[in-house]
Amino acid sequence: MFSKRTESLGSEKRCAIYTRRSLDLDVEQEFNSLEAQRSICSAYIASQRPNGWVEIPKRYDDAGRTGANLQRPALQELLTDLESGLVDVIVIYKLDRITRTLLDFVRLVDLFEQFGVHFVSVTQNFDTADSTGRLILNILLTFAQFEREISSDRLRDKFRAMKQRGMFVGGHPPYGFDLVDKKLVPRGEEAKVVRWIFRRYLRAKSSVKIAAELKSKDICRRTRISKRGNVVAGRYISASSVLNMISNPIYCGQVRYHGDVYPGRQEGIVSESLWEQVRLLRAERTRAKVIEIHKDDLLRGLMFDSYGRSIGVFRDYRRNQAGTRYYRSNQTEWGRRNKVRGFRTKADALDQLVLGAVCALLSDRPRLRVMLLNLGVHDSSLNKLSKAGSSYAKTLERSMPRFQQCALKAIIERIEISDDGVQIVLRVPEVHRFLTWSGIGFFRGDPDTWSRPHRTELIDIPTSTVRMKRDLQSVFEGHCHFPKRKRNAYLVHLIQRARRAQRLLDERCEEPLHSLAAKFQVTDSRFPRLVRLNYLAPDIIASIFDGTQPADLTGHKLMATDLPLDWSLQRRLLGYPGRPDLTKAAPGW
Repeated sequence: MFSKRTESLGSEKRCAIYTRRSLDLDVEQEFNSLEAQRSICSAYIASQRPNGWVEIPKRYDDAGRTGANLQRPALQELLTDLESGLVDVIVIYKLDRITRTLLDFVRLVDLFEQFGVHFVSVTQNFDTADSTGRLILNILLTFAQFEREISSDRLRDKFRAMKQRGMFVGGHPPYGFDLVDKKLVPRGEEAKVVRWIFRRYLRAKSSVKIAAELKSKDICRRTRISKRGNVVAGRYISASSVLNMISNPIYCGQVRYHGDVYPGRQEGIVSESLWEQVRLLRAERTRAKVIEIHKDDLLRGLMFDSYGRSIGVFRDYRRNQAGTRYYRSNQTEWGRRNKVRGFRTKADALDQLVLGAVCALLSDRPRLRVMLLNLGVHDSSLNKLSKAGSSYAKTLERSMPRFQQCALKAIIERIEISDDGVQIVLRVPEVHRFLTWSGIGFFRGDPDTWSRPHRTELIDIPTSTVRMKRDLQSVFEGHCHFPKRKRNAYLVHLIQRARRAQRLLDERCEEPLHSLAAKFQVTDSRFPRLVRLNYLAPDIIASIFDGTQPADLTGHKLMATDLPLDWSLQRRLLGYPGRPDLTKAAPGW
C-alpha cells in the first residue's frame, strides 16, 4: 500500500521533535517540562546540522497524556505528517516519552521502517539507523514497560488495602458528604436530600420521577472548584445520578471495591434497613427489564441517528421467549428538551441490509478499482485485489456472526440512520487490508490508524427502516399544508380509475399489456401511467380526496410526471413540502 519515501532534495533531513508529559499542571508556566525536552532536542539537532539535519518549526506536544497507549492528538498528527512525507527524522528526549508499551513500540518501528524514517533518542545516545541501536531500543523499552506495570501494581495494591480498611481513596467526595482530613463526613442539607431520595424511591420506584421532583424543588449539586482552579457549576441531579446514588453502599457506611463490600470509616447517611429495602427493590426491577445487550449484535457501537444520537441495541421479551431485537436511539437531554423522539428499527432487517450493502460493494469491481486507485494502489496488485473482492464478499456473507461483527467494525466507520435512508461510511484503508487479509483468525483491522485522517467511501441506501411508533401507521395527519378548497373531481376520478386498472392487472396478469389497455379502453402508454398512480405517497392521495393538494396540481401534471417510487421525491416533483417531521411533538413512546 505504501512505498518508502524518496530522499529529500540534497542531503537535508527534516527533523520533528516530539514531547510528552503525563501531567499538565505546569503547562501554563513560561518554562515547563515540555519546553525543557524541546530545548534539549533542538540543541541536539543543531549539533547535527553538518549532516543536513533541519528542525521542523511545527510543534508536536502532548501535555497530560499517558504513554500507555497511542491515542494522543500530537502523536497522531505527527504520524499523519510522517505518512504524508513531511518528516525524515523523529527526535525525542527519552524513549518512554513516545510510548511505554512494547507492542505499541513494535507497531511504531514497523511504520517508521515502511516510510524510511529514523528515530533518535537524545539522552540515551542511539538511533534506529543501525542494528545495535534497534537492539538497545528494544531492551530499554522492555524495562520502560516493566516500570509502568510495576507502578500500576503498586497503586492497585495501595487502593485495595485502603478500601479494605474502609478509607476514601481520593477524588471529589460523593453528593451528601464533605471531605475533612481525608475522611468523609455527612453534609447537613445534602444528607437530608439523600435520605429523601432513598425513601421516595420505595414509593415512586422511578429515578426519572425523582429527578423531575428534585428539579421542581430547585435542588442542585453544589458549585465546586477543581484542583486546576476551574469553577464547576452545580447542576441538577439527573435520573442516572439518582440510580448511582441508591446503588452506592457508601451511603450506608460501607465501601465497595471490585464487587466486594467492606465496612467504611465514614458515618452512614441512611440506615442499613433502608439501604437493604432499596437494594432488594432495585434487584427485582433489574430482573424485570426488557433491555439486554448481547456481544453478538452485528452493528453494535456503529450507528447514529440523523440528530447525532448513538443507537443502542435492546431485546423485547414481552412477545416471545427468544426476544425481538431492536435498534433504538439513546435519548439525550437535548432530545427530551426539544421533544425529539428516538428512532427505532428492527435489528435483523438492518443487519442484513448493511451486510448486503458492504458485500455488494466488495463485489462491484469497477467501484472497488476506483477506491484502490484513489488510495495509491497502481501496481500489478490492482487487478488481483479488485478481482478478489467477490470471493471476500462471499467469505464475509457466509461467516459466523462474531466474525462478521469484527470485520464490519473494522471496515465501517459509522452508520447514519434517518427517516428516509441509511448512510454507511467505510474506511477505505481497511477495505484494502481486508482484501489482503491472510484468512487466519478474525479480521480486526488496525485500530491505531482509525483516529488519523484517512479516505472514506459512502454507501447511500435510500430506504426507510425507521419506525417512530410501536405500531406502523400511515401518514395521513398533518398533510394539509395548503388551504382546503373544492375537491378536484378529475384528480379523484384518476385515482379511482388507477385502482380499477390495478384490479384488472391483478386478475389478468397473464395477458399482454396492449390487451389489458384495450379492455380498459385506454392507450397502451396511458394504462401503465394509471397503474403507477397506485404507488403515490399516502398523504398525497389523502390530500387529493380532501381537496388540500397544491393549486397547480392538475390531472395532466399527475399523469405526465415520471413518478419515482421514493415518496419524498414524489412530494418535491408534485409541489408538496418535504415529509412531515414525525420526530417532533408526536405521541407514543
